[in-house]
Amino acid sequence: MFEITAFETRRRGRQTLLLSTLLVVTIGLVVGLYPSIAASGVDFEAYVESFPPEVRNAFLGSVENIGTVEGFLVTELYQFVWVLLLGIYFGYVAAGTIAGEIEGGSVDLLLVNPVSRSRLVVGKFCSLLPVVVVVNAVAWLAVLVAVALVDETVDPVDLFVVHALFVLYHAASASVGLLASVVVDRVRVAQGIAIAVHFGLYLVDSLTLDTDYEWLGDLALSRHFDVGELLVAGDVDWAGLGYLVVVTVVLVVASAELFERTDVTA
Repeated sequence: MFEITAFETRRRGRQTLLLSTLLVVTIGLVVGLYPSIAASGVDFEAYVESFPPEVRNAFLGSVENIGTVEGFLVTELYQFVWVLLLGIYFGYVAAGTIAGEIEGGSVDLLLVNPVSRSRLVVGKFCSLLPVVVVVNAVAWLAVLVAVALVDETVDPVDLFVVHALFVLYHAASASVGLLASVVVDRVRVAQGIAIAVHFGLYLVDSLTLDTDYEWLGDLALSRHFDVGELLVAGDVDWAGLGYLVVVTVVLVVASAELFERTDVTA
């Protein structure tokens, strides 16, 4: 399993570098806008209240005071890019792991080696974790530097906790894609399923909040990860994090068990 993880991790080196670079540029652009926006004198609270509740929940998060640099980061960077887009991205990448080997015909060569199907699935999943860790570590440092360059400050410990816990969130997102990769043996279909599930549940989370159907949104990963509470208020939702861990473990185990029973030669 560790050989598979190490090999796949090396293969993802360029992908990790490109993604990290893109996110650093994004962080620089977003943070660079903050001084001019803060100096504009705009009533941010009134601006936020002008949006429908569904839009606020989906794209602005739970932060009430977006006039602070922490609130600005949550609404303009983390809620959309980290929660939604990166969640979709890691699910998309994971969806191509097993399905890609099956569609490309290379899975038979892998299984000739003394490695079980379960170890193959777990090894493929674990190869995504270094990417998740590196991306969030680079982003943590980039945010600190960018904020300092505009003469603002963010608590480095709180920011570290945010990105450390984002590792759990993105791992859970990847586990959704991993299951799709085992269920469907076509890469594009598996990736489409992963995107649809993540984005669909994200919308359900936003649209059902504070309604009679709020229980439907409890299935969404985003419902259990409130970056605004973490960065602005410093509150950790331990039950929510427990849900992310359980989802990750259950989906990885289910993927491994399902692949053990899948006829890849059909």
